[in-house]
Amino acid sequence: MDELKTMWVTPPGTPDDLAGARRRLLDGMDGPPVRRRIFGGARAIFTGPRLLVAAGVAMAAVAAPLVIGDGEPAYAVAKNPDGTLIVTINELQDPEGLQAALNAQGIKADVTYNPRDKKCASGRFVGADYMYGSPNPENLTAEQRKEFYRPENWRSRDVTRPISKDKFRISPKFMRTGETLVLEFRLGNDPGVSWSLGAWLAKAGSSVMPCTLVDEGGQDKEHAEEMAGG
Repeated sequence: MDELKTMWVTPPGTPDDLAGARRRLLDGMDGPPVRRRIFGGARAIFTGPRLLVAAGVAMAAVAAPLVIGDGEPAYAVAKNPDGTLIVTINELQDPEGLQAALNAQGIKADVTYNPRDKKCASGRFVGADYMYGSPNPENLTAEQRKEFYRPENWRSRDVTRPISKDKFRISPKFMRTGETLVLEFRLGNDPGVSWSLGAWLAKAGSSVMPCTLVDEGGQDKEHAEEMAGG
């Protein structure tokens, strides 16, 4: 898996490189899914069984982004013909605007921008799957573990995927009616780290409470990895 983690550090590999990575990934898919993934900056690291593939995507801009500084937009939302959305984050500014842009495209979203070393306290909402607040599989029975690993119980990990250093894709087909996509951005901790992102689905009918900031290294720290920026 270490080889897969480097795929976003260096330029995209050749087709043979990607094919080899896919074979290695499939060989290692017996491991448990992770509860959270974070991506941003110049690389993306997934700690669960995922294939990391850089992909060029044709986009048609559909939302007017906030323009700041020298005219570069802080964010942009674009829609593809297949219904997926491409979100570009150039700077952590105006989370309300990004949330409104996603809402306008039919994605019920909750967007939070946090400072370095801070995250939202757990328990803000009821997770739609095990990506948020999952039990420890070591404490489950064999039958419970079988249910635990069913793909539909980990849909949140398929809703958002990184595609470049400053872009990620949202796939609405993995969301169910009434669910909220909760996006928690955070400024990077280390030199060269731009930002990181945690993404989860809130259960339909579950209110998403305002973010209460806690230390990233606090008692309720979840499994996560920082993304290095360029």
